[in-house]
Amino acid sequence: MSDDDDDRSNQLAVRDEIADARETVLDAMEQSADIYGLNRSYGRLYGLLFFADDPVSLDDLVDESGYAKSTVSTAMKNMERLHLVYRRSVPGEGKKAYFEAERDFWTVVQAFLRREVSREISTMTAALETAEDRLESLDDEQADRDLEKIREMEQMYDRSQRLVDLLTSSSVNRLTGLVERLRRD
Repeated sequence: MSDDDDDRSNQLAVRDEIADARETVLDAMEQSADIYGLNRSYGRLYGLLFFADDPVSLDDLVDESGYAKSTVSTAMKNMERLHLVYRRSVPGEGKKAYFEAERDFWTVVQAFLRREVSREISTMTAALETAEDRLESLDDEQADRDLEKIREMEQMYDRSQRLVDLLTSSSVNRLTGLVERLRRD
């Protein structure tokens, strides 16, 4: 066997190892998507983008994943809404959609907190304030008990909003340092 044959054989072995390592991660990403109530295809598609060096077109994602174009398109729209992927334009490609994975999961968590958790806090706070206003004027034991429960819940939502504000305005390094200092104290 020549040196060239040995080099090719080694290169193939390395490529196989890389493919196996990636497949291990892709499988875990599929499982993670499932854990969070998403279709497993989202995990695989995210993983393909995660390992891509450049933005990937919708058509290339269809080819790489083997999923139907409608599946990939729907997944990209939903993952874009979740800030897991971003649509990119590539010069010279016109309106063709390209996608790129968000690799900083803290950015994903912060976007989720801002969008979903803050929205839920806002919805509940408005409802609690309305109910509080209605109950305050009543002279009734049940109204007083409900008012007390509502005020406790308002305090919890107020603390929750302050926590969301802290988490969405701080870097993960800053928060980790804070937690480490708190553990030492």
